[in-house]
Amino acid sequence: MKKTSYISILIISYFLIGCSTIYYPTRTEYPENKERRNDEIVLYPFADMEIPNGHLPPPGECKIWFPGRPAGQQPPPQSCSSAIMNKPLGAWIITHETNRFRVVSFIRTERGIVEKIKYFRKQ
Repeated sequence: MKKTSYISILIISYFLIGCSTIYYPTRTEYPENKERRNDEIVLYPFADMEIPNGHLPPPGECKIWFPGRPAGQQPPPQSCSSAIMNKPLGAWIITHETNRFRVVSFIRTERGIVEKIKYFRKQ
C-alpha cells in the first residue's frame, strides 16, 4: 500500500511540475532592444544614416557598405542574396525596401552574427 501511494504522489508531482508556467521575458525587457516599443520598428531620420543619397542601392537591391571607407570606394549595388553570401566582417548590408532603408551591421570578430538592425525613413 505504501509503495502505491509513493508512486501516485510521484506521478502527481511530475504532472504539477509539467503544468507549471515558465516566465519568458518579452522583447521589450531585454536591454539590447531599448529602441523597440511593443515590437514596433523604429524609423530613424534619413539624415542619421551617414550615407550619401547617391550611394544607396536602387529598390530591390542591396549594397555592402564598409563603415569608415569613403563613399567613392564602396562596392556597387548587387542582388541581396549575393550581398548576404559575400558579406565581410564588420560590414553593413543596406537594403532598399519600399519606403525605408534597412541597415544590418555585422560584428567584426565572427562571420554572420548580426550586431544591429536599423531602419531609416526614405527621403
